[in-house]
Amino acid sequence: MKTFSKLTALALLAGATTLFFAGCSSNHHDHSGHTHATAAAKPYPLDKCIVSDEGFDHGKPYTFVHEGQEIKLCCKDCLADFQKDPAKYLAKLGTAAK
Repeated sequence: MKTFSKLTALALLAGATTLFFAGCSSNHHDHSGHTHATAAAKPYPLDKCIVSDEGFDHGKPYTFVHEGQEIKLCCKDCLADFQKDPAKYLAKLGTAAK
């Protein structure tokens, strides 16, 4: 019985490791709303969080790329709000550029 338990544990570990390393290279999630490379992204024009309007003076901003646009948030917690309605927040970038 101990051998069966060890084999089961090894199989689960191997499966979890495979999923971990597959990550974004797999087809398990949608990449239409973001990219993982920031090289060609348009720079973020604001000096504050696009969601909360707070400055970045309390730490390093959470940065990611959404449809070719670099986005900076004061913290990763703001990401959920951004993802609920990206157009609402991206509109702030349109007014900032003018």
